Amino acid sequence: MQRLAATLAALGLAASALLPAVSQDKAKPAPPRPEVIQLFETHVRPTFVASCLACHSKGNALGGLRLDGPVTLVQAAEIVKRVKGEGGKPRMPQAMAALAPEKIAAMEGWAKAGAPWPSSPVIGGRGGLPLWSLEPLKKPTPPVTVLKSWSRSGIDSFVLARLEAAKQKPVAYADRRTLLRRASYELTGLPPSAEDVNVFIADKSSDAWPKVIDKLLASPRYGERMARFWMDIARYADTKGYVFVDDRNYYHAYTYRDWLIQAFNDDMPYDQFLRYQLAADRMELGEDRRHLSALGYLTLGRRFINNIHDILDDRIDVTMRGMQAMTVACARCHDHKFDPIPTKDYYGLYAIFASSNENQPVISKKEIREPYEKHDALFQTAKNEREELIRSEVRRLRETVKASTATPELQKVLQGFRENEQPNDKQRGELLPSFEAAKRERLAALDKSLEELKKTYPPTPEFAHAMTEAAPRPGVVFKRGNPGSPGDPAPRHFLSCVAGETQTEFPTGGRLELANAITDKNNPLTARVIANRIWGLHFGTGIVRTPSDFGRQGEKPTHPELLDWLAATLVEDSWSLKKLQRRILLSATWMQSSDASEATFVKDPENRLYGRQNRRRLELEPLRDSLLLASGTLDMGKLGGKSEELWTGAYTKRRAVYGFIERQNLPAIFKTLDFATPDVSSPQRFKTIVPQQALFLMNSPLAADQARALAKGATGKDEAEKVTALYRKLFERPPTKDELNLALSYLIAPDKAALKLETQSSATWRYGWGLVDDATGRTTAFNEFKVFADAQWRAGDKLPDPTHGWPFLSREGGHPGNPQHLVIRRWVSPLEGTVKISGSLNHPGTVGDGVRGRVVHSRSGVLGEWVAQNSKAETKLTAVEVKRGDTLDFVVDCRTNENTDAFAWAPMVVLPGAKKQAWAADKDFGGPPPAPPTPLSKWERYAQALLMTNEFLYVD
Repeated sequence: MQRLAATLAALGLAASALLPAVSQDKAKPAPPRPEVIQLFETHVRPTFVASCLACHSKGNALGGLRLDGPVTLVQAAEIVKRVKGEGGKPRMPQAMAALAPEKIAAMEGWAKAGAPWPSSPVIGGRGGLPLWSLEPLKKPTPPVTVLKSWSRSGIDSFVLARLEAAKQKPVAYADRRTLLRRASYELTGLPPSAEDVNVFIADKSSDAWPKVIDKLLASPRYGERMARFWMDIARYADTKGYVFVDDRNYYHAYTYRDWLIQAFNDDMPYDQFLRYQLAADRMELGEDRRHLSALGYLTLGRRFINNIHDILDDRIDVTMRGMQAMTVACARCHDHKFDPIPTKDYYGLYAIFASSNENQPVISKKEIREPYEKHDALFQTAKNEREELIRSEVRRLRETVKASTATPELQKVLQGFRENEQPNDKQRGELLPSFEAAKRERLAALDKSLEELKKTYPPTPEFAHAMTEAAPRPGVVFKRGNPGSPGDPAPRHFLSCVAGETQTEFPTGGRLELANAITDKNNPLTARVIANRIWGLHFGTGIVRTPSDFGRQGEKPTHPELLDWLAATLVEDSWSLKKLQRRILLSATWMQSSDASEATFVKDPENRLYGRQNRRRLELEPLRDSLLLASGTLDMGKLGGKSEELWTGAYTKRRAVYGFIERQNLPAIFKTLDFATPDVSSPQRFKTIVPQQALFLMNSPLAADQARALAKGATGKDEAEKVTALYRKLFERPPTKDELNLALSYLIAPDKAALKLETQSSATWRYGWGLVDDATGRTTAFNEFKVFADAQWRAGDKLPDPTHGWPFLSREGGHPGNPQHLVIRRWVSPLEGTVKISGSLNHPGTVGDGVRGRVVHSRSGVLGEWVAQNSKAETKLTAVEVKRGDTLDFVVDCRTNENTDAFAWAPMVVLPGAKKQAWAADKDFGGPPPAPPTPLSKWERYAQALLMTNEFLYVD
């Protein structure tokens, strides 16, 4: 179940979202949730088509099972068992590779959700009813209401009309402290100070509230808050996800985040904001290249092990769902089952994005950019000349081998690397005496020049993860999504349901034309989508409660006229998001209290009529920022900068928006606090209440540090004044009499026991390099790695290390060094018994001489040995006797040389039986354990308890 939940989260879904819906009509079942339909159409149906229909369809229904139509719940459960290989029957599909774990998990989620099988209705634009979201955008007139005095704007008229039709009334306004706290969190992500609250309460002028809103909108903190809001939609991360041995970092991702912050602070018109993110390289930028960073919207997604088709699919999805709320990716294998999106439209967009190449341009100002580019050009020229000189000499020497005039020593060196490879430093040194004298002299001069150029580089500028246009690519439909089965032409153009069937093909690659089509005033989707997202930001739910799906499987708007009024007003206001937000926050609808009578809750439990405000808990970023702000340690000195660690070690004191987002190994705290998955565009965050959230505030070093700092900053002549100071800092108010008495009764009582914070760490696995004596079969040297960086244990800060070379170990595998630096993953037995070892040693690719893996027992020597050369070897041992303190070394060496020796080997050690225990190298992998924390004092525990109250953790 944990694997299923993790996989569904990676697909942008929550296990809870897949539970069958409850029908109010007992005569018929409730319709499947949109999330389930999305899961089926995007992940399950394509798997059936690609892997199952050959044996389970009309005319060839083996076992009586057909998968070209609906199945029963019993059949769905049996299908899941068979693809898992459970139940004692042959695994399915037979005669094919096992399905990938994520495909099995998607199938399992679909089965648990009731195995719905959507029909194929006639879609809008092809004889069906029109889709509401594609209707032309017109600005409706606000209705006349009975309770006219309550309305402050057109927003209120639309809301009040629905309430009156339902014979309900809005609740009273929230008090001023609540209003300011709510507005401050929504516009800046931070709470107001007690002084700000006092000033606002004392201000009796008629424009007191508009002044507060204008001040918050003008704050530089506004851009940080809104950037994080958009980063969910843009599936921002600082790494690529799983790419095996490739470099998985997006080193310049932060420049996209910084561009967002500046764009929001500048109130960049929303239509221009979108155009930059799709086609900044095609727009007039002048000397200011910073806008190229906006293309991170397209380039910072998952890399799918560099599968270009999945990468382009991700770009289509983030563009269409993020900007248009249309699930175009469902048309990858077939015409969309519900919306007017033919496969031809999907592959027209595919061709647009395929007509571009990625690049990393310099974006700093001219005075920084030009000296660097000039110097770098000199360095690259010298480097290229050096490489070509070595390449030409190696070619000449290989000819001497063919002519049988080379010495055996020279021949041996040349055999140590492939013809298309450069010799390493050791090999080059051995070949150098055989180079022509003039070439040796030139090589020495180039080496000296390169060394000097390295030392004299001017300040490094900033770069962007961007794109540039290539030759326009003709579009073609892939039948059933198979690139090897081309079909009809698919011209590069926008969605036909928006732009019409008669549109012409874009003359260029098409990204700029696509951006212009999306932001065209006649496109009814763009303004509606962002107006709905902004409404959801300020109310917790959108007028359309599926913000990234305005199709038939999404929900319809609760207030369609209000949505159109907001969207049309946004366009009239020159696409200013600040003006839109100002209108919302000045409305009586937004200013309502979140408190309501029981009768009101019974009549409208989900608050679909907006007869009250929604009470919301702080999200991860405002929570962390509020903790640091309360303790006085939050650093708000500058805007922008490189991403930093948020939670562990010497964590940054900067705002959470600047946190490093590791896509593949997202820390558990992100998931615990309902962070948006960075794998796909996230329309909204899930809202869960689980024990781990409270445990984080009780036990995490970060929370304990803030409690200490908060308690230390509470000043006063006695305990009562200190308690009052804490309340004012945390809640912008003094404590009530009962709250003060309760605090004093605890603080004055004897401290019987200090709270002990415990951390779980394990020394079961250790990581290092060393040697194995071939004569005795024992490990003769084990040197633990001292550096943990980039999720790797290694010998030094850089790879390759100047002394040790390439040895490192990661979660999945690693790389050996030279024959004197074998990498060793050591398991230290915590018990006595007989264990089993499993795993596979994988040396991928098609080059290199492979690696050797050995399991070395500290008392018995080598237990097993395997070689993997461009292949995979199973590494199983069924009965290994161990005593407490024994070590099992999983040793990998490079065989003859360390070229192309990246490997995957994450073994598992299992103690079977009634008290089964398992130690998995990948799951247990991590950095050095933190030092044990100092127990909290009584005052610090009291401060920590206040940080865990609902009043601190909720917006209202």
